[in-house]
Amino acid sequence: MYLYVAADLTRAGRFAETSLVGTTERHHLELEVPQLEPVADALAELPRSGVEGVVFELSSGLPSERQLRAVLDVLRAGRRVWMYWPAEQAIECVDDERAHSLRSHLDRVKWLKRIGLPVDNAFTRWRRVPTALRWTYRGEFPVRRSDIGSRLDQLITSAQPVPFERPPAGAVRCWHACVYLRTDYWNAAPSDVGMIGVLDALGSVADRIVCLTARRHDLIHGSGVQQVVMDAPRLTVGQDAIVLAPLHYAPIVKVVCQTVAPSFLYDRLTAGQSVGAELSQSLRIPYVVEYPGSAVVIAEALGGAAPFYAELYAKTEELALRQATLVVVPSAALKDELVSRGIGADRILIAASPSDVGIRLSAVAAARAREVERAAIQTGDSYKDRVQDQWNENPVGSHHARASQPHTLDWFLEVERHRYGVYAPWMPEVMEFAKHADRDVLEIGGGMGTDLAQFAANGARVTDLDLAAGHLRLAEENFRLRGLKGRFVHRDAESLPFDDRSFDVVYSNGVLHHTPNTAAVVGEIRRVLRPGGRAIVMLYAEHSLYYWRKLVWRSGVRDGLLDRVSMGEIMSRLVERSANEARPLVKVYTRPRAARLFKDFDRVEILQRQLEPHDLPDGLKWTLSFTERRLGWNLIIKATRPQ
Repeated sequence: MYLYVAADLTRAGRFAETSLVGTTERHHLELEVPQLEPVADALAELPRSGVEGVVFELSSGLPSERQLRAVLDVLRAGRRVWMYWPAEQAIECVDDERAHSLRSHLDRVKWLKRIGLPVDNAFTRWRRVPTALRWTYRGEFPVRRSDIGSRLDQLITSAQPVPFERPPAGAVRCWHACVYLRTDYWNAAPSDVGMIGVLDALGSVADRIVCLTARRHDLIHGSGVQQVVMDAPRLTVGQDAIVLAPLHYAPIVKVVCQTVAPSFLYDRLTAGQSVGAELSQSLRIPYVVEYPGSAVVIAEALGGAAPFYAELYAKTEELALRQATLVVVPSAALKDELVSRGIGADRILIAASPSDVGIRLSAVAAARAREVERAAIQTGDSYKDRVQDQWNENPVGSHHARASQPHTLDWFLEVERHRYGVYAPWMPEVMEFAKHADRDVLEIGGGMGTDLAQFAANGARVTDLDLAAGHLRLAEENFRLRGLKGRFVHRDAESLPFDDRSFDVVYSNGVLHHTPNTAAVVGEIRRVLRPGGRAIVMLYAEHSLYYWRKLVWRSGVRDGLLDRVSMGEIMSRLVERSANEARPLVKVYTRPRAARLFKDFDRVEILQRQLEPHDLPDGLKWTLSFTERRLGWNLIIKATRPQ
């Protein structure tokens, strides 16, 4: 029998919930809340009716002081404790170590609010200074090409195509809605036959079309397409107007996209216009770009005039092509040109006529449906399903490869250079890539195969097991291009499909904190290791600069997320780079919590690493090596299976 206590501690109810018995960490679970009755003291119910544990309902991200005191009282009474967030359908087991961590969170959040909010409020007030005054004090002018260029560079660096969702089964059309975007306010033509043809084609694959245009087009009237004519920018003359237009159109298009929630955004690319690509990136909307070629785009906008902002036009075009889920071109020659610029051939559709657009998109939808169905493992666990969604669509490290064409050897090598040259120079030595020649090495969650390729290149016999089929395909491709050998297995790590004592080394880097039952995976690692075999596992660190500065302070306290959601939910939203809102489970560990996971191993060693120079102020960069070993984002656990 269990006791369920409401968030205000004034109501409680007893119930039987067998699924709580095996819950050891954070899980996704929808509880059937019992009938709650008013109580003077919820903890007085503990001795009655053999209560085994207490579930505390939380209405904010952290327990209140009063709730935490009650949690400690229950633990001292020898009962089990859980915290439950009904809005997230998430439950978390609390033991003595976790209760100590929660005390730390409450104390530090209180301190951060006390010292941080006055500074933040001053910053907010400065941002509200009227634009004209800021121009006066800072010497700003309407077009600051260096600022616009820097912003575009950042967007290009973080550009990642957003995949199409799987079309709903049995639907007449592939998708429910599409937003068609035209921001070429300089186009004076009252009608555009080509645009009408594309809209008709889009109507064959989407139930609803919302057409956002800079001026009314006569032929759209009565065609069954909802036309929205956007207000003209304040400035419409000259090339200054062209590069400033996205600032005007972005909020308009954003409101429409948030209202319509389109399955994809179709953009007829025009000079200097980055709105479609930016909103695809920020709102995670699949993005289809109609691209007639650089010369055509510039000629349509400038009418033969020399481009004054040539570098900005080039950057907005590069952003659109990098962010695009699909690029529609009119000829094979233009496709070849884009491939030579590093755009994947599989993302380029040749459509010689508007009707071809609908045919090609229908084929893409059918292929997407087959791919999703084939790739998924039926786990029966929503957190594991999110993990599959996340890494089938967001290959780890791939967003750092911008100079190479995807799925080439240069692409995989570029990912590798960034990983060991920029992101984690410590990794080859600490992870022992060169120390296990002629041994059997299993990696759990090998990603694109970058780390496993290092073991293989140094003479190890390697096996890659991954829950994400998309990762496995890339890892196999990586090995084939490098001329390396390996086994690739598509399974769930909580039940490894290998015999006892099969491997000399089991390696896992940044994976086990995403699975609901991490302890079960560690038990499986011990089972498949040979006596004396080595486990090398990386988990995220709670006592780290990244966790406390970015997640707790910036997102939890400053942005107010902790008032509404748990730290688990904040990490699911923000930690892993996502192109599809998958929000995988993310957990963090203290050293004692990590050591307890490996209590059945010998010679357990825990290292801390992962801090980049830009994470520290300029005056403290010289302390990087020292600080990384105490406040790094990664805990590396090395342990040996007993003889």
